[in-house]
Amino acid sequence: MLELQTPRGLPVFVPETDDEDPSPKFDVNDIKGFRRYYEENGYAVVRGLFTPTQCDGLRELWDREVKPHRGFMYRQATAKVERHITNAQGWIMNPILNPQSVDPHHFPDFRAYATKEILAEARLNAVFTGLLQDTPKIVQAIYFEGNSATWEHQDSYYLDSETVGEMAAGWIALEDISARAGRFFICPGSHKIELDAHAVHNSIAENHERYIVSVVRRIQAAGLTIRAPKLNQGDVLFWNAWTIHGSLDTQDAAKSRSSMTCHAIPKGKRFLQMQSRTLDLVTVQVKNTHIYRPKDLQRWRNKAIFFVESHLPRLFYWVKKRAIIYVLKHKSV
Repeated sequence: MLELQTPRGLPVFVPETDDEDPSPKFDVNDIKGFRRYYEENGYAVVRGLFTPTQCDGLRELWDREVKPHRGFMYRQATAKVERHITNAQGWIMNPILNPQSVDPHHFPDFRAYATKEILAEARLNAVFTGLLQDTPKIVQAIYFEGNSATWEHQDSYYLDSETVGEMAAGWIALEDISARAGRFFICPGSHKIELDAHAVHNSIAENHERYIVSVVRRIQAAGLTIRAPKLNQGDVLFWNAWTIHGSLDTQDAAKSRSSMTCHAIPKGKRFLQMQSRTLDLVTVQVKNTHIYRPKDLQRWRNKAIFFVESHLPRLFYWVKKRAIIYVLKHKSV
């Protein structure tokens, strides 16, 4: 068992073996037991939901199509277009935002596989259906290879269902995740604590740090424990939109943490963005799952916006920041 710290210095014990891990692992067919634990703790882990073949298939396409790319792509941490940032091992350190939306000209097989074989996977659909009590609508996905530590937060601050706290998410281990690779961490029971809503005083545009500090203080005040479950290839950790979570810093630069996250709301509900705007999303149905493609680069309008972001970033992001502030000041949910 390793004793580490979260990005903001909170203590967390990280299990190196299954015997050390206090988080139970559920069979994909035990939806009832899984849901009971999820509702009580705000998270739960399903063992072996994806096969090694499925996981390796996506990683192979990542190596073949994404890693050699020298252009811009949308990134998770900043939501901006950036080129790859790699470490000494050649791993991409700035995660890719929404693999289902990447340019099909450059990444045809990666985009198709991530959509059909991962996001629309029947067993993933079944778990999300059990949690949401409706057909899932995937509203966001992220692909990680190298680890970028993520601060303590609730997803609801950024995105959610119009019924706040309803969204569910899953973190898919595409390889065995070492205890030193920067594990995903979770605060059991934190979904029962209502944090400050997204507003001007703590907005992502100008006062994001104030929001992060408030989350850390709430963890300390409530005496919440922090867990970093041991995940093997194919395991999926599911959590609630109000559950506080993040990812630890890497302790061994030789360890990757190939993984993918996805966020889902009920098909019959609208999407809530920054707790400020409700949106009716246009989705595509793939198998039994409805999938939203934010900034879909198969569409010419989005290609034009992407071009402006790539070539006039300072102007574009200044305008975007002003727009976010305006929406927060005039929000009507």
